[in-house]
Amino acid sequence: MTQITRKGVEQILGALDDNAFSAIQASGANLTDITEAKAIMVGTSDIAGQGERALPGPVSEVLTILTGRATS
Repeated sequence: MTQITRKGVEQILGALDDNAFSAIQASGANLTDITEAKAIMVGTSDIAGQGERALPGPVSEVLTILTGRATS
């Protein structure tokens, strides 16, 4: 598994605090997952549309971190 770097993540998401970066890193997400989560969050990717699909675990986790919701 490729380790993500803070620089790589911040190029996609902008500045992050240490907690957010650590949580994203712990999610196991790669840069593609992070890019997809950001696109969903800002509305440039439609998770419904061409037939609803489940979000892969890391994408869902990053989306949860970005939207500030607690995981249950």
